[in-house]
Amino acid sequence: MNTLARIVSLDTLQAWRREVVGDHPVAVVRGTFDFFHPGNLYAIQKARECSLPVMALVDPDEVAIRHGQPGYPQNHLETRVEMVSHLRGVSAVASLASDEVEEGLAGLAPFVWIAGARGSRKDSFEGVLASRASRVEELAPLAGCFSGDIIRAMEANRTPLLLPEGWDAVAGQDKMEIPKQFGKRVTVNGCFDVLHVGHLRFLAEARRMGDFLTVLINNDASVARYKGSTRPVFPETFRAAALRALVSVDEVVAFPGDNPLAEIRQLRPAIHVKGGSYEPERVSQERELVEGWGGRLVCTPMVDGFSTTNFIQKALKRKTQNTP
Repeated sequence: MNTLARIVSLDTLQAWRREVVGDHPVAVVRGTFDFFHPGNLYAIQKARECSLPVMALVDPDEVAIRHGQPGYPQNHLETRVEMVSHLRGVSAVASLASDEVEEGLAGLAPFVWIAGARGSRKDSFEGVLASRASRVEELAPLAGCFSGDIIRAMEANRTPLLLPEGWDAVAGQDKMEIPKQFGKRVTVNGCFDVLHVGHLRFLAEARRMGDFLTVLINNDASVARYKGSTRPVFPETFRAAALRALVSVDEVVAFPGDNPLAEIRQLRPAIHVKGGSYEPERVSQERELVEGWGGRLVCTPMVDGFSTTNFIQKALKRKTQNTP
């Protein structure tokens, strides 16, 4: 399950178009994708509803800086492209520099442009998209669910984010029917609030250990007890939907307690994976439980420099530093 194989460059874009898609149209979604939020996953879902292969075009750093909040994006282009490559609904990911837009979009034609719910950004990229697209699908607004809205909600302690009416279009995506025989089950647990590339690599690694990955997430009350009253940023309905949108994830189960022991006992995974370094006493209950039916507990290192807490702290700090 190599998600990075979905990433294409300008040099290989036309070959991907010809060999993978043929003459059929492509649905194109453009965005910064500094983190996954209801707005960008909504656009991906609407693109999928066109029953076409989806190409995600990720804004290069110099363009993302002009359109984002002060101090954004937090993640450089390579990281943002990698993040989008983990999405189940995306057939390919590319980024076009300003001097590559004309050639790149010509190589993608014919395509349907899934235009952002906020309307045109009125830059040269949008102009070329509009002129080259065989059809433009304008998205209805999804109020309060885009990057700036979410940062303002965090700043004002209005979290978990209040999801608007019509959220079911995203929340219901990819609810999989679990096969009766699915081989080796792997489980992980965590809050998985603002997903970052560390989460995504961890989940992909866990999925490679077996045949079926179940993610156990703390419900909203459990996160608040563990992380504080302003957390989670995203309610469990969105956190579950965002996880289900990943190639690596097969099932998501929310748990209300301070630990997932009851859920692990019910699921009886062959492997339970913990992200990070843990002292033996901190995982002793989970280890003893899993080993009781012949399973094992595995601890894998997390990616340095990435965490939800760091993302929130940087977002609020940068906004404060850039506010007159």
